[in-house]
Amino acid sequence: MVCLVGVILNVCCLMVFVSLRSHPLVPALIVLSVCDLLQLTLTVFVLFIPALHDFTNAERFGALALLLAFNCASIWTICYISIKRHKAILRPLSSIHAPSRPFSPLLAIAAAALIFNGSKWAEFRWQWLDVEVDNVTRKFLAHEPSDLAYNETYRQMFDHILYPVLVYLIPLLLLSVLNFRILSHISAQRVAFDHKSRLAQERRSVTLLISIVSLFFFCHTGGLAIRFVDQSKYGDSALFVLLKDCINLLFNINSFANPMLYFLFTRQFRDLRVSFRHFTPSRSGSLPVNVNRGSTCKPIAVSVRGTTQLRRYTDMASKNPYDEDVSDRSESLPIWPLTPKSSLTTDRQYVDP
Repeated sequence: MVCLVGVILNVCCLMVFVSLRSHPLVPALIVLSVCDLLQLTLTVFVLFIPALHDFTNAERFGALALLLAFNCASIWTICYISIKRHKAILRPLSSIHAPSRPFSPLLAIAAAALIFNGSKWAEFRWQWLDVEVDNVTRKFLAHEPSDLAYNETYRQMFDHILYPVLVYLIPLLLLSVLNFRILSHISAQRVAFDHKSRLAQERRSVTLLISIVSLFFFCHTGGLAIRFVDQSKYGDSALFVLLKDCINLLFNINSFANPMLYFLFTRQFRDLRVSFRHFTPSRSGSLPVNVNRGSTCKPIAVSVRGTTQLRRYTDMASKNPYDEDVSDRSESLPIWPLTPKSSLTTDRQYVDP
């Protein structure tokens, strides 16, 4: 039931995200939803078939590599979101232009996660077997543990060092530092009255990231702890089998609950309907907020165009340094644009001294 409802929720989130692709958070949320959807779709290989294999004393199905890859891609996608938000809020001028290919870093993260967990496929030997079923020969893909699966050096290196450090320790430290700096920066800023709604939206974005991270580590810490258990000693214990099933269930609860967090901390997805192209500091020196490029640059372009046309028609040979400086400021500093009225006043003073 958890898996079925989770699949439906993630599909609904993907439908909403595809229609709201202009928001900078949406590409990363799409990747997270895809990872959760694949995790829940493969739950039959994580919960039911392993339980059947434990009952029949057969070997496990080798879908573990995909499960670990989805988990790894999810946590590093969250890190990518935090890095982008940290850069946009603390260094707004570096985020003026949106990336031309927003999905490229996310696809690179997914590919790196698959490569990192690729050794799990090598823990099995795969072969096709011909089996007669009702006088009909059918082909089955069989597998059994390889020598690598029993190699102690490999297990110590991958399960006890690489996986805990790269999937738990480094992401946890990175996310803690980045989100703490974002919250500290937001809390320390003086915000103008007309920018309070934008500040509230930034706080909800940070709260969303913190909630996703907290839920991830709550549901996946058991998967880390079980790696340090001697399975050769406790693998046949009924309590150990129950513990593994509970850990797998927590994995799926994480994927089931993430769409609820998206819905809750984006005000029923209303925060994702606004497109922010670049950051501009307010007139009072308060928190930098996102604005639409068109509404800021259009009056300036009109004033510059009007000044150029007036100069052309007056046939003046020399240029006034003061007016040249004004036009330069109008073109290069779209922080608080001159109104068309003020720009035309300057032009009249220049034409009719």
